[in-house]
Amino acid sequence: MLSTLAALHLFLATQAATGDGKLADDPRLTQAEPPQQVNPPLPSRTKPPAPTGATAPAREAEQAPPQPPPGAEPPPPAAQPQPPAAPAENLPPPRTIPVGPPQLSLLSAEPLEGRSAILAQAGWSKLSFMYAQGITKQDDLGGYADLDYAYAELRLGAFYRRPLGPAGPFAMGARLGVAWYADFGGTWMHAGNHKDRGFEIAPGLSLSQHAGSGILSIIGEAPVTVTLRNGSGLLFIPRISLAYEAPLYDQYTLGARIGLGYRAGAGDAPLSDGRAELTFLIVGGYRVF
Repeated sequence: MLSTLAALHLFLATQAATGDGKLADDPRLTQAEPPQQVNPPLPSRTKPPAPTGATAPAREAEQAPPQPPPGAEPPPPAAQPQPPAAPAENLPPPRTIPVGPPQLSLLSAEPLEGRSAILAQAGWSKLSFMYAQGITKQDDLGGYADLDYAYAELRLGAFYRRPLGPAGPFAMGARLGVAWYADFGGTWMHAGNHKDRGFEIAPGLSLSQHAGSGILSIIGEAPVTVTLRNGSGLLFIPRISLAYEAPLYDQYTLGARIGLGYRAGAGDAPLSDGRAELTFLIVGGYRVF
């Protein structure tokens, strides 16, 4: 009996010291909560260590740009930076295109400007040859020989030419010729012709303009011929002509000239009864220098 009471007292004393047996056996109540920090530390800004070993290729594959699907056009290549421009002093000199010498014409209003040229004309009904030299930048002086085989007339003389200035779209120039005149009296084209001689003064005016690759000229002339044989006489032969000359090769030019005139006179001059004259000539020029 006494032993039973002692065991009962011992059991009650143990329960009083440990509390309820169920609560003591609960592990959620017996574990202590972790202490809380008032100001937690900020996350570190240090870079993670470089990948080593087998993890490096995997990370490079993740960071590589995406590849286009098969069959798609590849993206255009990135623009390459241009090298800096070279300084102006190191640049090569600009390339120049050679320009040929200017075209010279003895029918136009343009002066030779110190150069010289030759002109030959052949056709109906004349053969002629002219040479001129620029004695100044504005003045030309030359000589000519003109044979009219329809009338059997020959003229040997000299001429002077000088530009006058612009006239609308044309350049205008004046010329004056002085020649010795001879009629050989040929009757193969005109039965009433007879021999005579004298001198001729031929003032003229020319208008010219560059057209295409050549020069277009309008020439007006008013020659007056004084005959001295068989009682003397007078011939007046005004005419106007249109000419075009174009470069042919190097220093040569080629063109054509067509003209219309009227021949009249007085006294004992040959063939002074009044008649129209038509001329058509092929003209060829040569620039001497």
